[in-house]
Amino acid sequence: MAVVVPEKDFYSLHGIWGAYASLVIGRFNKGAGLVVGNVQPPQRALFVGYQYGNAIPRLLPFCPSIKVGLGVEAYVDPDAPARPSLEVPRYILFTEEEIQRQVSYSGERWDAGQLSMEITSFFGTVPNPANTETQVLQKHLCPAIYVTLTFDNQTGKEEMRGIFGMQGIRRPLSDSTGGNLLGFAQGTSWGFATVPSEAVEEAMDWQVLEAVFNGRRPLRRLASEGALRFTIKPGEKKTFIIALGVYRDGIVTAGKPMYAYYTSLFRDLEEVLQYALRHSQEALDRAHRLDMELDRSSLSEDRKFLLSHAAHSYCANTELLLSETGDPYFIVNEGEYQMMNTLDLTVDQAFFELIYSPWTVGLELEAFLERSLYRDSYGIAFTHDQGVADCFSPVGTSSYELPNLSECFSYMTYEETANWLLTACLYIHNTNNRPWFEKHQEYVRGAIQSILARDANKDGIMDIDSDRCGKGSEITTYDSLDASLGQARNNLYLAVKAWGALICGAEILKRYGDANKENALIQEISQQAQAAAATIASRFIAEEGYIPAVFENNNQSRIIPAVEGLIYPYIIDAKEAVSEKGPFGTFITTLKKHLSTVLKEGLCLDSTSGGWKLSSTSKNTWLSKIFINQFVAERILGFSGEKIERDGIHARWLRTSSSQWAATDQVESSSGKDLGSRLYPRLVTAILWLKY
Repeated sequence: MAVVVPEKDFYSLHGIWGAYASLVIGRFNKGAGLVVGNVQPPQRALFVGYQYGNAIPRLLPFCPSIKVGLGVEAYVDPDAPARPSLEVPRYILFTEEEIQRQVSYSGERWDAGQLSMEITSFFGTVPNPANTETQVLQKHLCPAIYVTLTFDNQTGKEEMRGIFGMQGIRRPLSDSTGGNLLGFAQGTSWGFATVPSEAVEEAMDWQVLEAVFNGRRPLRRLASEGALRFTIKPGEKKTFIIALGVYRDGIVTAGKPMYAYYTSLFRDLEEVLQYALRHSQEALDRAHRLDMELDRSSLSEDRKFLLSHAAHSYCANTELLLSETGDPYFIVNEGEYQMMNTLDLTVDQAFFELIYSPWTVGLELEAFLERSLYRDSYGIAFTHDQGVADCFSPVGTSSYELPNLSECFSYMTYEETANWLLTACLYIHNTNNRPWFEKHQEYVRGAIQSILARDANKDGIMDIDSDRCGKGSEITTYDSLDASLGQARNNLYLAVKAWGALICGAEILKRYGDANKENALIQEISQQAQAAAATIASRFIAEEGYIPAVFENNNQSRIIPAVEGLIYPYIIDAKEAVSEKGPFGTFITTLKKHLSTVLKEGLCLDSTSGGWKLSSTSKNTWLSKIFINQFVAERILGFSGEKIERDGIHARWLRTSSSQWAATDQVESSSGKDLGSRLYPRLVTAILWLKY
C-alpha cells in the first residue's frame, strides 16, 4: 500500500526521467502544472474536480485566483455594449479534511468525494541506449507521465461532469491530430491528452470552468485555459487515462550544442502523447511492480515516503541529451540552482543510479573527464560542476568556483578529485566493467596520486590548498555550514572520506590492475591510509569522547559526518576495512565512540525538534547526508534504537516547514524550514535503505 500522509499540503515534483521536466503539484491554493527546463513551481492553475447535475462544482485545491494570458478585456472596449458578459465561476474546494493523499514509489494518489486522481511518474530501470533497440528505448524514454482519473457516480441520480484542465495552454490537440487526440498544448513544448470517446470533450474559454460546467460552447482559441470535460452517467464509474508529455525541439544547450535525446525517438509532442497513451497499460504495469517492491520491503512508512518523495524530485532534475556526433550525454541538474552535473552530488546520487541506470554513471564519469578535468601544481583535479541552466561553462571551469575566497564559492579541488575517484570505484565494482577500467585506469591512478600529493607532512590529512584558490582556501560540499564542515584543510569529515577513497582506489587496483605495475602505488596508498587512520584516531579526546571537526584553531565542534566516508569501502565490498576486527579496527572503534557521543540532544540531536543535526555548531542540516550517515550508523557501526530512528521528524519537515519546495536538502534543524538546496535531486541517498 502507498503511504497515507497526515500532512497533505506540500509540493511534489513528478519528474519525467531524462526530460528535465515535471508535473509540480500538491500545495493548496498554489500553482500547479507542467514545467520544462526548470523545476520551479508554476504560477498557473490546474483544474481537477466534478459537478453533480446543477450543484456547485467541487475541485481539488490546485486552482488559485491566477490570471494567465490575455482575457476578453484585451480585445473589447470595457464600455462597449458588445462586450461579452463573463460570470465569475462558482466552485467549492475540497478541504484538507475531505482529502486523502497517498505517496508511492511510482507517484501519488488523491481521493476526495467521488473522485480519485492517481499520478504515475517513476517507472524504475532505464536501459542503456548503446545496446538497446529503438522500440525498447521508446518505451523507457518517452517523455510522458500519466494521470488516471476515476469518477464514481454509481449511486448518483444525476449526470456527473468531470474536469481536468490547465492554464497556460494555447491550442487544442484535436486540431493537429484530426481528432485522434483530445487535449491541449502550450505551443509545441508541453501538453496533455486522452483518447477520444463519447464521454470526453474539449473545452477552451476565457474561464474554462464556466465552459465545462455551464453548457457546451465552441472552442475559444484565443483563450489560455483548456480542459477535458468527462461525462459520467448515473450508475456509472469511469476511469480515464491522461498522458502528460513534453517536447523540446532543436538545440537546447549552449557551450556544447546538444538536443534532447528523445527527439531521436519521437517526431513531435503529438507523437509523444499518442505513443504514451497507446502503451499506457504496459507503463502502468511497470510502475505497479516498482510499488510492490517497496510495499513488501521492511522499511518504515516514513522511510518509504522519504525515498518516494526523493525519487520524484531526482527524476525532475535528470536530462538525457544527444550530442551532434550522436552520443548520449547525461546531466543531473542541481535543483533550484540549476548547476549541471555537480560532482559532489554525483558521488551521492550514484547509489541510486547504479540501481536504475548504471550506464548513466559511466556517462557522467566520462563527461567529467571531457569537461571538468584540469591540472594544478599537485596533479589532476575536477571542477565543482559543468555549467548552469543548460549553459556549459568552458572546459576545466565551473559556474560556481572562484579564486581568493575561503568560504562559499571557493574551490573544492581535493574533495571533487576524491569524489570522481569514489564514483569510478563504485561504478567499476557495481558493473564489473573491466574494459572501462582498462580504458580509464590512468585517471584512476592520477586521482589517487593527486590526493596523495596534497598531504605535505604525510600524516594522511589534506593540508595543501589548490593554487587555483589564490589567496583563498578550499572548501567542502558542506559549503553553507560553518568551519566544522565547510573548511577542507585538516577537516575530520574530509579526512575520513579521503581515507575511504584511498581504500577503494587500492581495492580496485588490486582487482582489475596489473599486480606487478600497481604494487608500488598500492603500497603507498596503504601507508597513507594507515597514517590517516592513526592521525584521526589520535585526535580523539578520550575524556569527552569525540574528535574535533577541524584539527586546528582549537575547534570544538562535533559532527556526525565523521563516519560518512566509511560507506564507500562497504559498498564496494571492502567490508574488512570498516570492521572493528579488521586492519583499521582501532580507527573504526574510535569513530563509533565519537558517533555515540555526538548523538545526544544539544549536540547533534536538535534539542527542539529531535531531528539529526550534522554539526553541533550549525543548525543547517542536510537530509541527503543524514540518510547516508544513518545507513553507516546502522549497517556498519551497529547502532539502532531511538537515536537513529528519527525518520518521522525528517519526513514531517518536508511536508510542513519545507512544503513549498518538494525534496529539500538544507533545512533548519529545529523546525525543518528550508534554508537552501530546494527542489533537489540528492535525497535519493535514501535508496541505501532499500537496496544495499
